[in-house]
Amino acid sequence: MRNTHSITVVTTLGAVAALALSLAGCAGGAGSAGGASSETPRPTATDTAASPSPSTAAPSPSPEPTPAVASIPTDCTDIVDPATYAATMGDTPLNDPDFFTGQTGQLQPSPAPEGADPGEVVRAATQLTCGWRDPRADITGLFVDVATVDSATAASYPAWLADPAAAQSELRNGVVYDCTDRLGGTVCQYSRVEEQYGTTSAETVLVRDDVVVSVTQSNYPTDDLLGAIVTRIWG
Repeated sequence: MRNTHSITVVTTLGAVAALALSLAGCAGGAGSAGGASSETPRPTATDTAASPSPSTAAPSPSPEPTPAVASIPTDCTDIVDPATYAATMGDTPLNDPDFFTGQTGQLQPSPAPEGADPGEVVRAATQLTCGWRDPRADITGLFVDVATVDSATAASYPAWLADPAAAQSELRNGVVYDCTDRLGGTVCQYSRVEEQYGTTSAETVLVRDDVVVSVTQSNYPTDDLLGAIVTRIWG
């Protein structure tokens, strides 16, 4: 009886072991066989990079700013803002007839003579001329002229002002200007010391778009007057 029970137990254990080995073999065969695996494949680095991300899309270009359009004042008291006018011109007489013999204020431009140089064209095209001067003063004064010219004159005028050869004309009286690009255009300037009085005289010319602004001052210092005029005309 004891021997029969031992044989039965051994036989049973052998069958279980054989069944376990058989199941292990089937599982291994399923993973290595040509059939599809049940595990979901992970994306490779190439797969991930090839998919565009919405956050990295190129931004749409910003619209180009609209160029400022010049608005020429029609009155000399409107050439700058009220605060600048009060601080710079103050109570100095404007366009005093005892000093100005010609027309002042708003002007009607006239055609330039045939063969006129750029300076003559600008002078004929002047549409606003202003002068602040005390008739009791010898040379002290401030003058502003504004003109609108054709594109060809606007392009050539700064070079003409800076040309030593052109400076020999009667209108220029040997004056050569120094020109730089600023205030949205080209600014040309010269200054000299009046030997008789020991004071400084200067002229500053801005050419921007087709507008020419000329500021002449003698013994009349100002603080960024041209910048204030630019703000008034172009905003």
